[in-house]
Formats: sequence, structure tokens, C-alpha cells
Amino acid sequence: MEEKLYELVAGDDDARMCKDIQEDACDVFPRNFGKQVISQVASKAGDQLSKPGLILTWLLTAVGAPAVTIGLLVPVREAGSLLPQMIVGGVIRRFPIRKYFWVLGAALQGLAILGIGFAALTLKGAVAGWTTVGLLVLFSLSRGISSIASKDLLGKTVPKTRRGRLGGLASSISGWIAVGVGIFFALNPARELPVGLLATLLFVAAGLWFVGAFVMSTLIEKPGATSGAANAFKEAIASLHFLRDDPVFLRFCIARALLASTVLSMPFYVVLAHRATDGRLASLGILMIAGSLATALSGVTWGKLSDSSSRLTLVIAGVAAGGVGILTALVSLAKVDSSYAIWIYGVLFFLIGLAHTGIRTGRKTYLVDHANADNRAQLVAVSNTLMGIVLLISGSFGLLAEAIGVQWVIFVFGSLGIIGGLLALSLPEVQE
Repeated sequence: MEEKLYELVAGDDDARMCKDIQEDACDVFPRNFGKQVISQVASKAGDQLSKPGLILTWLLTAVGAPAVTIGLLVPVREAGSLLPQMIVGGVIRRFPIRKYFWVLGAALQGLAILGIGFAALTLKGAVAGWTTVGLLVLFSLSRGISSIASKDLLGKTVPKTRRGRLGGLASSISGWIAVGVGIFFALNPARELPVGLLATLLFVAAGLWFVGAFVMSTLIEKPGATSGAANAFKEAIASLHFLRDDPVFLRFCIARALLASTVLSMPFYVVLAHRATDGRLASLGILMIAGSLATALSGVTWGKLSDSSSRLTLVIAGVAAGGVGILTALVSLAKVDSSYAIWIYGVLFFLIGLAHTGIRTGRKTYLVDHANADNRAQLVAVSNTLMGIVLLISGSFGLLAEAIGVQWVIFVFGSLGIIGGLLALSLPEVQE
């Protein structure tokens, strides 16, 4: 089944034209391609059904959790999965077979979300809120383990010219799954969703992670390079030398930090839409559909472009994201009837979703292709840890929004996106 999936996506005319992977890995890469697609679809769909900024926020609101716990959801989920990765990367690199790290991370993510679902059904108020935050810490740390292992496995088992396509396909399929959930939100006449239904969504999400863990455990992985017996913390500190010795990697990290303004701006789009539509539940569903459709419709296209030039992907997506942000800031200054605002912000959210998908696909492909088998895990860990720090610092933009207004925060983020896209233009090609 896995080989048929590969042939359906990429064709079989050049299935043995491997680049940058071992010869014995080349023989089985169509099967591994299919296994990784299935695993990534399962994990990404699980993400869609338990988004902290959407599903968990609605859940904690429904059970009467305090605002402080709701405010911690997104920072904990994002930064918590990135900050420990330098140390995690050092540990993973000491093992020649690394798929079981992905399996462990996925299983723990499933257990954490399962626990949040049960907490929603049995707990109320602050107890439910802090229990959810605590389980989200476990989820976030486990997500970090899977993230770094995933990129290393991708580099070991799939050749350069198919990596972007794999990620794009997985994003598209999971995006379509989220579209179905968004349609439910849009058509639901209630202003609040039942807690039991939200808990069921979380149980389904947990099951998807368990499926992904099982499929990844069957990956045909060949032993990779190890780093000896150095202490993981010492390795983490030593890995910082890549920022000094690899100017391309340093420039990539700066561009990635600037381009992160896109994903950081998206909650503010939701705030503007909420204000403009008087908080109608239908607008939430339309935003979710718009964001999911953007991923589903563009994932494969961005993936193919990334396989040709991940550098150009970052440039186009970054500049486009900046343009959409500035346009949104200007549109928000106009007074628009709420019936029209639902669709206007739906379109704008769709456009920023297109750009975000391109940035995410391009930066993942660029980093994996820039690295080699010996340093890939370390480069991914350093890059992700730096991004964790950036995300923690970016929490101050919430205070900035209160001072200057949400639309001007989006304007600032849009400007940063354009700068990041232009900086990516100075990066060398890595797909040649």
C-alpha cells in the first residue's frame, strides 16, 4: 500500500534516483515515503482537532477555567516543544535507530490529549484549567521529541526531491480533515459547543496519534551516524558553534525568526474578525474552514516548489504574508457590516493561511536539505531552540496590542514578514 501511495503522488519513473540518502535506504524509500505520509497525516490531523488556540480555548471557556490558564495554552504548546530541542537532539543523535523517539513522542502526545479530554468531562473551573495546562506541558515536550526525530528520519529515508512533496501532501490531507470540523462549527446554531462533544474531538485526536505511532514503528530505518558518548547538555552547548561556523545557517535562523511573524499574527486576525462580526459562532467556523482550505489546497503545490527551490518558496510566501498583513490592517480601519465582515475576514484568513503553509513547508525543506546526515539533528535542534526563545519573547506583543491596537500589531508583523522574505532571497539554493 505504501508503494502505491508513493506512485500515486510522485510517479515511479524516477523512484530510484536517490539523492543524499544511503543506497540501501534508496531501495525501500517508496515504502518509507508512504509510511511517513500516513504517520504525518495522523499526527497533523490530531493537531487540527486539538488546537490550543481554538478547540482547547473553547473547552476551557466552557468549563469555567480562569483566563490565565487560557492565556497560557498557545505559548506553552509552541515554546515548550522547541526550547528543549538542543538537548533532545544530542540524546537522539547517540542512537543509530531514531524512529522510536518519534513513536514515543506521538504516544505521549496521544496520552496527554486523552487526559485533557477526561479532565474536561470530570473537572471544572481552575482545577480543569491547570490540569489542562499541565498536560499540555507534557504534550508540548513530547511534540518536541517527535519534531526533531521526524526531520532526521525524513533526511535518512526520503531523497531531497521528494521531501517537500511528502510534507505538502500530509498538510493537504490533514487540512481537508479540518475543513470538515470547520463546517460543523459554521453550521452549528449554538453559541457554545457541548463539553462532551469537544471531549470526543480530543479522544479522536488522541487515537490519531496512536495510529501514527504504530505506523512509524514499522518504518524501515537504516542505522545512522552517532556522536559518541558526549553528555547531551555539553553537546547542546557545543552545537551552538554552527551559528558561528555556518553563516548560511545563521542567516536562515534570522529569516525564520522574522517569518514567524506570520503564525504569530494569525490569532490577531481572529480577534479582528470576532470584533467585526460580534463574536458570531459562524464566523469562527468560516475562519477555521478558510485556514484549513488554505493548507489543503496549497500544501502539495508549495511542496513541489520547495523541492525545486525552498529558498524561492520562503521569498514568495514571506513577502505575500507581509502584503496580506498590511492589507488586513488597512481593511480593519474601515467600518464594515458584520454580514460582509464574515466573508472579508474569511478571505484574508485564507490568504494568510496560504502564505503560512508556504513558509512552513519551505523552511522545513530548506533546513533538511541544507544539512547533511552528520549534522542534521543538531541543526534542527539549534534552529528550533532559538525559535522557542523568539516565541516566548513574542508574548509581549499581546501587551503591545493593548497599547497601539490589534490592527497595528498585524501591520508590524506584516512588515517583519516582508523583511524575512527579502532576507531569504540572500540564501543560497540547496536543491541543486
